[in-house]
Amino acid sequence: MRICGVVSEYNPFHKGHAHQISEAKARLGEDSAVVCCMSSDFVQRGDAAILPKHLRAKAAVLGGADVVLELPAPYALRSAEGFAQSAVDILLGLGVLTDLSFGAEDADADLLKETASLLLEHQTVQDTLLHLKTGISYAAARERALFARVKEKAEILQKPNNILAIEYCKALIRRESDVNILPIARKGAGHDAGAEGEFASASHIRELLREGKTDEALPYLPETTAEILQEAMAQGQALVDRERLENAMLSTLVRLNADHLASLPDANEGLDNRLLEAIRKGRSIEDICAQAKTKRYALSRIRRMVFCAWLGITKDESATPPPYARVLAFSDKGREVLKAARKQATLPLITKPAHAFDLGGDARMIFEREALACDLYNLALPCWKDIRWGDDWRQDAIYVK
Repeated sequence: MRICGVVSEYNPFHKGHAHQISEAKARLGEDSAVVCCMSSDFVQRGDAAILPKHLRAKAAVLGGADVVLELPAPYALRSAEGFAQSAVDILLGLGVLTDLSFGAEDADADLLKETASLLLEHQTVQDTLLHLKTGISYAAARERALFARVKEKAEILQKPNNILAIEYCKALIRRESDVNILPIARKGAGHDAGAEGEFASASHIRELLREGKTDEALPYLPETTAEILQEAMAQGQALVDRERLENAMLSTLVRLNADHLASLPDANEGLDNRLLEAIRKGRSIEDICAQAKTKRYALSRIRRMVFCAWLGITKDESATPPPYARVLAFSDKGREVLKAARKQATLPLITKPAHAFDLGGDARMIFEREALACDLYNLALPCWKDIRWGDDWRQDAIYVK
């Protein structure tokens, strides 16, 4: 059986995601399985997910995935490079992966692998560092460094899905993995675009939900996802109104000092001091991020730092290699995958939180950090009074028939 990995956020799981899983299985054969490594309650752009992780994992399995693994908050809130490497490491840690699939604007496997190899070459890295000294952003510096090597091919880095696709390829190269890559042309609208036919970007769907236009958002979701979303909204389990989240974050941020901010991931080049000044002046999360942003520092980087500051995530934690693979949801075929993984996995496989009590060192530290992040996320939900503290320690993997 071919087992295909997918790195995901599913915020929320929509028809474009279902298409990718369906296309991967069609190419690899009906006997194939798809294992997703999905951001937990916080996502890479620096934000809280619109639905809790177990509901998003359940939606993914109902939408065609066979196993959904958790990407804990310290890794989900990393740069594109760190996010991709951490997720790929967890997937490889199962010991059974044969393929890795991802969306891309340019679904050319050879081009993506060639670009990834070039970016890892010493000369490209040195040229990137040289361009950074001019004060431009890392993304712009890397594109200029690559342009000097391959000219017209550098434009591949201007497209958001290509950027992550190349990071997945780099992650495999670093681990000297022989896993096959399976790029799939993205269907419909891009990351931050609107809608195109029956497909819409996740950001567009979230915007519709936050504007109260649920009826307009639902057609872009598989029926199973739509049902989960509607039920979650009715029960107060959807983070649509962000006022509680905003208040909770601000009440923590204003108490932080320079030492706290200096310990954050990406806190270098004086960015921690700039963020501290922005916190003292800002009156909302968006205001703080806007004041800290410069031409050199992307807004997403600032947002990730702000969420890490609130959650208490440090640079040491996010730099720790993923120490376990936690299962959030699985299907019947997923059960077969997990049975094989238990014999070959190089990471501890967690299907019940009770297994975490047997973890030690970094693994226990990361699990406890994720459990706290889950508690803080739950406090922002409308139904927060109905959720017990420490809920993540009681949530087993969901079996979806």
